Amino acid sequence: MTTFARIAYDSGSNPATQVFLRSLCMMLVMGGLQLALGRSLMLARRTILTTIAFGLCILVMSFGYLSSVFYISISLAVLLLYTYPLMVGIASPLLGRERMTWIKALCLIGAFAGLVVASSGGFGTLDWRGIAFALAAAGSLAFIALWGGSAMSRAHPFVMNAWMNLWVLLAVGIYLALSGGPQFPQTAAGWLGTLAVSVCYTLGILFLFLGLMLVSPAQSALTMNLEPLFSTVAAILLLHEAVALRQWIGMAMLLIFLAISTLAGMTRRGKS
Repeated sequence: MTTFARIAYDSGSNPATQVFLRSLCMMLVMGGLQLALGRSLMLARRTILTTIAFGLCILVMSFGYLSSVFYISISLAVLLLYTYPLMVGIASPLLGRERMTWIKALCLIGAFAGLVVASSGGFGTLDWRGIAFALAAAGSLAFIALWGGSAMSRAHPFVMNAWMNLWVLLAVGIYLALSGGPQFPQTAAGWLGTLAVSVCYTLGILFLFLGLMLVSPAQSALTMNLEPLFSTVAAILLLHEAVALRQWIGMAMLLIFLAISTLAGMTRRGKS
């Protein structure tokens, strides 16, 4: 999604417009599927408050990450964003969600070390605003990983996602109205990139919340660390970006610790 967004930005668009369009796509697709299946879009009042809370998390995650790169380097922004598995790994045992084992702790530290290696070199100016934006995005991801599974069980995922993105749509729509309106792409490639952003976002968020209903928060957070690998490969293929050897080494470290964590989890489930 970040690669497609870069194509849209180069064509004249901006982050706020992309957030608005992808939230609009999510709301229409999820709401439309729910109606097509003959189900209601209405929610209990308490559940509506839950969608507002998670809609705020999605909003902070999107704007926090995209805004951080205006103040700090992309490598530092990525590194700070992916501190959220550590947040989840530490918070989950403290909240009584799951037990911390030495293998799980090793995998958390090892996966994060891989991200450090992959993102190392030339962080540039350490502007506190960029750091704050990136950590806010990481905190929002950690909150979603910890509580998203239980929240999505209160109603059908299609309905929950439609409502959450409705709140994001309204908030970003007000912002765009006050800041001069949306900035749409000016080329066909830019519009294809925008369409890809919306499709990837709709499928990604939907599968994220569905996955949170099936796996533990820490396991989900570790698996989400595959995103930098996918983004790097996409950037190489579509944007022809060069990737240094240390980045490949860091991603290899990340994948190895993910594999260890997955195999250990399968062994524990097999014995229980």
